[in-house]
Amino acid sequence: MLGQLAATRQSSAGSTITPALSSGRHALYYTPDVNPERVDVPLLTKARGHIDAAFYSFTDKPTAEALLAAANRGVKVRIYRDQEQFEDEKQRNPYMTTIFAGNPNIQIRVKGSRALMHLKAWSTEGLLRDGSSNLSAAAKHQDNSVVLSSDAEEIQAFEKKFTEMWNRSDNIVIQ
Repeated sequence: MLGQLAATRQSSAGSTITPALSSGRHALYYTPDVNPERVDVPLLTKARGHIDAAFYSFTDKPTAEALLAAANRGVKVRIYRDQEQFEDEKQRNPYMTTIFAGNPNIQIRVKGSRALMHLKAWSTEGLLRDGSSNLSAAAKHQDNSVVLSSDAEEIQAFEKKFTEMWNRSDNIVIQ
């Protein structure tokens, strides 16, 4: 999937997105130079089998809508969240939980302990998105990174870690 990313490419909004660095298996973006949703949304739109996502902060509506659209086309979406952030966001604005409610292709689990789950990553077939950038409205204005990788070992390492987190016995199952 990373092969579909050119050194400079058009986003779904029509603006040009240029990574700070691009190699055969990696592309690196920095915010606020690049709005992270302009990287995430077009790639999530291409997912076909599954999306595994671990989000510390998750308040970005276009990204949520892209995940919902993926689920509506049959993609299996698993979202893993930090407990404190999830509870805080749910109280301030329940949009992120209500948008997914009842969708049979979306599962959400929250880490059961108060120890921080600070990942900001997702994976799908042949692609890993990682970095320091949250999936939040504020991330568009912060100094963060978004790293895309098509390296099979990196994707496999994330999938293994995600599965370990997902299967914790003290997780809170939201749906």
